[in-house]
Amino acid sequence: MAAPEERLVLDGEGSSLGSARLSPPTVSESHDSLASMELPPQSNTLMGLPIVAIENILSFLSYDEISQLRLVCKRMDLVCQRMLNQGFLKVERYHNLCQKQVKAQLPRRESERRNHSLARHADILAAVETRLSLLNMTFMKYVDSNLCCFIPGKFQDLLLH
Repeated sequence: MAAPEERLVLDGEGSSLGSARLSPPTVSESHDSLASMELPPQSNTLMGLPIVAIENILSFLSYDEISQLRLVCKRMDLVCQRMLNQGFLKVERYHNLCQKQVKAQLPRRESERRNHSLARHADILAAVETRLSLLNMTFMKYVDSNLCCFIPGKFQDLLLH
C-alpha cells in the first residue's frame, strides 16, 4: 500500500524555509487522493470483461440459464445469443458424430441391422435427427441473417447432458 501523502506546512505566513515542517494530509485531502486512485465503477463489473472471459464464465451454466440471461443488458444479450447459436451447432456436430459411430458398428444388411443390439440406439438417433432438422429449418434461416438467435436452450441441455 502506498505511504500517506505528506504536505509542506509553513509555520506562519512570512516564515523562512528553515521553519517548514511536514504534516499528514487532512481528512478531505486524503479522501480526494483516494478517490482519484479508484478505477471507474464500470471497469470492475462482469460486463467490463472481454467477451472471451464472459463466455468462459457463462460456459459453466446450462443453455437454459444462458437463454434467460439475455434479459440483463444488450451486451449480455449479444454474448448469450452467440453462445446459444454456437451451442446448437455443437449439438448438431455431436449428433453427427454419435450417429456415425453407431452406424459404423451396425451390420450392412437391413435384416441383420434390425436384430443388432445397437438397432434401438440407431432408431433414437434417427428420431433426434428429425427434430434437429426441423429446428434447423425453423431457426437457422433467421439466425444466419442475424434476426434472432437459437432460442430453446433447454433442448440443447437435453441433448448434451
